[in-house]
Amino acid sequence: MIRRRALRTFTALTALAAVPWRRARSHAYLTTVAAMRSAQEVEMGVYYRYTEFGRKARQEGYRGIAYLFKAFGSAEFIHAGNFGRILARLNVEVAPIQKPEFTVGTTRENLLVAANGEAHSVDGFYPRLLERITPEGHEDAMTAVRFAWETEKQHRDKIRQIQRWSPAFFEQVASEIDRKSGQYFVCQICGNTVNVVPTPRCPVCRNASTHFRHIEPPA
Repeated sequence: MIRRRALRTFTALTALAAVPWRRARSHAYLTTVAAMRSAQEVEMGVYYRYTEFGRKARQEGYRGIAYLFKAFGSAEFIHAGNFGRILARLNVEVAPIQKPEFTVGTTRENLLVAANGEAHSVDGFYPRLLERITPEGHEDAMTAVRFAWETEKQHRDKIRQIQRWSPAFFEQVASEIDRKSGQYFVCQICGNTVNVVPTPRCPVCRNASTHFRHIEPPA
């Protein structure tokens, strides 16, 4: 298991290295540095949260929902890696992000938390972040934010219906997700999360479709 995770991490970092980010001096991008640190911390926090939400869904027997959390978590990890890479290019030390404290509820509760979190990312966090860093003109940072923003929209759209679920219908909806979850593929450059690999290029980052990785369903 440890070797498998290490291999996944190495594969993700290798793919990210294909993006031609440019080096710059950090003192010219103070707002950008602060924004990248904030975004990296947020994305890693969501990654840790989704990992635990997926584990809870498996425990409760919701395999389709566990798979959804695993795929989304993989995308969040890529976003965090992109932001960390920008910091490195700005010659800023990138410290490990510690796992934050958070509450893991029932799968139904966790889905509602995820839905609200994705909506906040799309409607508030990322547009404000892009507005903050645009005056400094760091193109690679703005690109990384746009990648994350676009894929968060996918996540929001996939679970938007969750906000309309009532306790009385949760089991039926969860069963439907289990039945129709299909397969997930995530672009290792931008985090684009899809059920079918687009060809010939990722529509978000425009890199070749060979950068998509199949996310294995939870055991």
